[in-house]
Amino acid sequence: MRLAIRLVWLELRRSPSRLLRSAVTLTVLAALAMVLVSLVDTLDRRSTGVLRAVEADLVVFNVEARQQVLRSRVPRPATIGVGFVDGVHEVGVLSVVPTTVAHEGDQQRATLVGFNARTPAEPVRVLEGRVPTDGEPNIVAIDAALQRTGIEVGDRIILGGSLEVEVVGVVAEAMFLQQPTVWAPPEVWARTGARAFPERGYAETIVGVGLVEVQVGQSPAEVAPDIVAELAEEDLDVEVVSLRDAVASVPGVSAIRATFGGLVVLAIGVVVLVSAGLALLQVDRDRARNAGLRAIGAGTDVLAGALLLRLAVTWALASVTGALLATALAAAVPAAVPLAVRPATLALVAAVLGVAVGAGGAVALHRIRKIDPAEALGEAW
Repeated sequence: MRLAIRLVWLELRRSPSRLLRSAVTLTVLAALAMVLVSLVDTLDRRSTGVLRAVEADLVVFNVEARQQVLRSRVPRPATIGVGFVDGVHEVGVLSVVPTTVAHEGDQQRATLVGFNARTPAEPVRVLEGRVPTDGEPNIVAIDAALQRTGIEVGDRIILGGSLEVEVVGVVAEAMFLQQPTVWAPPEVWARTGARAFPERGYAETIVGVGLVEVQVGQSPAEVAPDIVAELAEEDLDVEVVSLRDAVASVPGVSAIRATFGGLVVLAIGVVVLVSAGLALLQVDRDRARNAGLRAIGAGTDVLAGALLLRLAVTWALASVTGALLATALAAAVPAAVPLAVRPATLALVAAVLGVAVGAGGAVALHRIRKIDPAEALGEAW
């Protein structure tokens, strides 16, 4: 391995352009893959942020809702008895309703999230201030997406064109269907919802989806049927699914994953083919030198190690440069473009690219093993 490292080091010193040309090619592909995956990740998270913001094991929908958060009508009183089901630790209700947010003359669309405090329906990550508790009048928390528009803790905003409330906290970004969210106690949620949908009437009892946290050591899959049975006694037909399944059921998410997922797989396939082509080209270009090394006693493991190390350096350069380009692009595009880069996403893409580059390099290893030391004399014997 030491000899392989020395060979690559000497090549970098004598003709760095050879390696850089390969690195530029992979950098373009890496940047495109990172931007594409970041776009998918952003679209997904900005559609499902409300459900990702909570920590629950199970989500309860009424059957007519067909696992749609906007349509679910599970009332809070009906879920209280669920807390006594064996295996259930806590249960709360969360509901969403479209609204508008006005601040200093600017108005934008948002989603109002009603929730029960101190239950699994409460957002987990609070970045600043606090979240409202049940019964507090005319106060809300906003998510980080709304804060980026200039709204801060202590500001007063107008919901639905008429209800003035005070912002007391900021939670981590929790967008729903590409809109920022405002988190409110049940009474504020009910008043705003009554203005938006008068036909539903005014009721302080929050209705929406039930969020259930099971006890430690209990299986959510085993607890779910008991919850269905408990609510059936309340004359409420419900469907209980895992939080992951509820996230996947948000409108548009499955289409986003299917469409862009195929493009991501295609991009990774292109990286494999390009890596194989670059590796084969490198082997053919260095065939005479490799034959000479074989003639003086270098084993195929040395030549293979040099090839893989060269590809590893190329991958590292491409991954770092691609990540920088993707980050710069995300910072440069308008805020309306759903492109946000997360370090975890970049690291995942870089790792997958590394596997793809390795797979491409493995194709060239077979050709290295066929190099005849006699080729050092000028022709194969």
